Amino acid sequence: MNFYDRDMDYPKAVLFDLDDTLYDHLLSARQGLIALSRRHPALHEVPITVLEERYSRALEQLHLLMLSGDLTQTEARIRRMQQFFGSFQIQLTDEVAIAEHRLFRHDCDQVFEFVQGAEAILRRLRELEMRMAIVTNNLVSEQINKLKQLGIEDYFDVVSISDEVGVSKPDPKIFEVTLDRLGLQADDVVMVGDSLESDVLGAQAVEIRSVWLNRRSESLAQLPSGIAVIDNDFSEHEQSISLILDHGARAELGRSS
Repeated sequence: MNFYDRDMDYPKAVLFDLDDTLYDHLLSARQGLIALSRRHPALHEVPITVLEERYSRALEQLHLLMLSGDLTQTEARIRRMQQFFGSFQIQLTDEVAIAEHRLFRHDCDQVFEFVQGAEAILRRLRELEMRMAIVTNNLVSEQINKLKQLGIEDYFDVVSISDEVGVSKPDPKIFEVTLDRLGLQADDVVMVGDSLESDVLGAQAVEIRSVWLNRRSESLAQLPSGIAVIDNDFSEHEQSISLILDHGARAELGRSS
């Protein structure tokens, strides 16, 4: 299919989040949590969905404190494991917590995969000579390593990481810095990400059209207008590309689903 056959003003670039948009962080974390639960008898019978929910809660809270500079990376990792285990009434010393984190990360890193269909999306956009950028929250070292492990570091004209930009999504500055690096305006691009708040509403706040990758099948009842939705993953990658390009076009398309 040639998406440029139609008379539409397609975007000049596509901005992508990294974690759980291109890189399947959920899958890696699940493997780490399964291995962790096997090491601790008190967690053997806890459903994986509960482990994921409690780990995600600790990750989100403490990761933001690390990115803001309120905690060092080591402090955030210690407190994350202490908060996670503490939610099951298991108390860890600092030394045990950092040792648990090392084991957890080792187990996570055994699984490094794309979100389903993401690699095909990137290849197709590259064939269409579409410019691409990464806009992601985290440390430079961790995010660059993910791009290298996935073999896609050369796909992107720009990589904007909160650690080096100095602010995290949804702060407008990280989107503005990315636009400046691309030499483009807000209406020249479309943002694709799995976080409704950080990726989608953050981009929308600076008038960048956005596509929400709804990986957790969240309700669309309160979804603001002007946002396109891709459900779960990019397994229908040709349809996903068409939606991204159509929604990113300058023509007013309204909300898609």
